[in-house]
Amino acid sequence: MKKKTVCAFLSLLLTVPVVQAQESEEEVFPLSEVIVTATKTSREVKSVPTAVQVITKADIEARGAQTLKDIISTATGISVMRSDGKNAISIRGFDSRFSMILIDGKRIASEIDQNYELERIDLDNVERIEIVRGPANSLYGTDALGGVVNIITKSPVEQAFTLRFDHGAYGGNEGARDNYHFAYDSGRIGKYGITISGAQLKNDASFKDDGTTYAPFGKINNFNTKMDYHISENEIFTFTAAYMDEDTREHVFKQTPAGKVKTEVHDDNERTEYALSYSKQQDDASVFFRAYLSDYYKNVDVHNLANNKFMNFGKSHRTVPGFEARLSKNYGADHLLTFGGEYRPEKFRGTGVRTGEGIYTETYKDPVSGEIKTLPGSKVDIDYSALYVQDEWQASSKLLAVTSLRYDDSNKFGSNVSPKLGLTYQAADDLRVKLNVSKGFRSPTPNQLYINSQVVRNGKAMTLLGNPNLDSEDSNSYELSLERDWGKTTGKITYFTNKVSNMIEEDMIDSSTIQYKNIDKATIQGMEAEVVYPLSAKMHWTTSYTYLDAVNDTDGSRLFNRARHKIASRLSYVEPSAGLRANLWAETYSNYLYEASAGVGRNKSYTLWNLNLEKAISSNSAIIVGVDNLLNKQDDDLSIQGAYIHTSYKVKL
Repeated sequence: MKKKTVCAFLSLLLTVPVVQAQESEEEVFPLSEVIVTATKTSREVKSVPTAVQVITKADIEARGAQTLKDIISTATGISVMRSDGKNAISIRGFDSRFSMILIDGKRIASEIDQNYELERIDLDNVERIEIVRGPANSLYGTDALGGVVNIITKSPVEQAFTLRFDHGAYGGNEGARDNYHFAYDSGRIGKYGITISGAQLKNDASFKDDGTTYAPFGKINNFNTKMDYHISENEIFTFTAAYMDEDTREHVFKQTPAGKVKTEVHDDNERTEYALSYSKQQDDASVFFRAYLSDYYKNVDVHNLANNKFMNFGKSHRTVPGFEARLSKNYGADHLLTFGGEYRPEKFRGTGVRTGEGIYTETYKDPVSGEIKTLPGSKVDIDYSALYVQDEWQASSKLLAVTSLRYDDSNKFGSNVSPKLGLTYQAADDLRVKLNVSKGFRSPTPNQLYINSQVVRNGKAMTLLGNPNLDSEDSNSYELSLERDWGKTTGKITYFTNKVSNMIEEDMIDSSTIQYKNIDKATIQGMEAEVVYPLSAKMHWTTSYTYLDAVNDTDGSRLFNRARHKIASRLSYVEPSAGLRANLWAETYSNYLYEASAGVGRNKSYTLWNLNLEKAISSNSAIIVGVDNLLNKQDDDLSIQGAYIHTSYKVKL
């Protein structure tokens, strides 16, 4: 059946007649779009061997997206895993632990699993989002087995000050949300330029039938700034700083010796980031250097909701400093070589890990009862270092070969080598064939090895245990893609397969306990199909389909928290003369398998329709009205709450 589907789509790509659309006033899907994440050099999307996608600022605005969660789910090959009560990213069946989220190409300190990051990353200062699907270990290291999401922030361009106010609520006016945003762009002032943005996202509690909350409620504050200093037109120093403060709560059930108790989990998180980079572009070479520091503090306390009794607390601190540099240089007319390296001495300390190193005690005084509790904590310091080389070889007018090799080392996990080969063959002006072969790895994290802490899983407080006997994960990956253009219409089909050894997954031991384990052999394979089609000068249609087969090869069972089929489709309409923009899009997840209880899986299928309308009321202001989950789909198991109606007002001063 799968072979027939692939053959049918290949035939369609090769035989569909050329369709020419009218020229639009705004080029929504530029064919010469440039991406930097896939190779760390500027290269047109069409020529890059790897499967890539760009979400532009225009896409973000058209969808009314405020956080990364609002925009990422319709990207090809990307799913949102919902069964844990959080919106976690999954790229080609690899969960959030394998999906690296970068900001301007740099790492951020976060919780290891990144299950909350989609809500935390505000988009007001974002220029575009570049997505690389498939292993990127040969350039980015251990965390990029599934792929990379690189959020690229704005540089100063034109003086402007923008305000945006958003209000929305779910059906029955439950779970209201208020968001406030500002962004300032100084434009280029001599050699300088600065951008500043900030946002506060506030949401009220919304409850399932059992009294637990659909998602964390409270507020998140974000502040970002970026300053460019141009030594010359081709030589720039850039300083960035960012601050995130999160104060949220969840209502969950916790199993105790006295029975099941409803509790409130209070999560207080703070992250600060600083980075200084230098870049210089010459005719035949470019140089880049960056030093950065990302600090993440997490504080949790738990209270019994029935009597407000203080039950427990936890504290942790993760520090990610980093130094990276690379040089790209043309050698002859056909080769562009990139040499790079990084050093990252990470530090982690917390009450939720049991490393046996640097034992200390942490004391917490409950502000409500005054009760004092003391817990043991431990530390782990991991020094990562890496060197990599990449050759972009234009072997002929039709063939581009990109080979890369990265050597990673650490004081805890030993060394690894990650090679990759990518080929793009331009069979005709409108036809391309792409091939990728790569080998990747991922070392266990301190959490996976040593954690002993309470975590929230879809309305339940459960104990998550580390496993000090975990082995590192290895993968062998293959990808074959065919792309064809018909004027401004583009079609793509990709087959991918990943053979993973020692894959680390969560194992639900019983109703209250989870432990990490290795799966000896696993296969994650599937097919992606994409079409971008301008119906007219004012209307565009995009659609993508992903088939995923994720299997534990040791027993033939499917891996949990993955959909067999996903379809994402979007219809966009723009009427510039009337200042009107409309977007209708849908996401369908079919045969989504989640773990309902220990070892017991259930399948569900659902479709979410969304509508967003924007109308300019002056040259500098607009009103936006939208409905997420238009048909009011509700599912407590997957934390799908129902229709969310929201309005916004934005003004440019």
